[in-house]
Amino acid sequence: TGSDLTAPAPPPPPPAPSSVVGAEAVQQAGREGLTLATSSSSNSGYKGVTHYPKERSSKKYELRVGSGGKQNFLGLFATAEEAALARARHLRDTTARLLEQPPQQAPPQGAAGPSEASNEEEDGFD
Repeated sequence: TGSDLTAPAPPPPPPAPSSVVGAEAVQQAGREGLTLATSSSSNSGYKGVTHYPKERSSKKYELRVGSGGKQNFLGLFATAEEAALARARHLRDTTARLLEQPPQQAPPQGAAGPSEASNEEEDGFD
């Protein structure tokens, strides 16, 4: 008998670039080997990117990423694609930092037991 579980739906295709600048951001992501994460639940079409059409400035796309249960503001962008590219770069850089573990340091003197200097017998039983 078959299972009732189905594979998760694939992410939606990326929206058409909103401008020449947006198309350039998509091309740049490809050159950097990055994927712009799409989202069917976002009004911009990209994960973490929200479009505010009534915003008076030229930067109407807000980027936020979640970390530790909090949403962190990463900036405002002129196009959804630029914001999505910034998210992809942020995730790449954060992952790289997490993978760069500092080398293990020797424990401080005395933390792993007595130092060699304290091994000298001073009990008077020569």
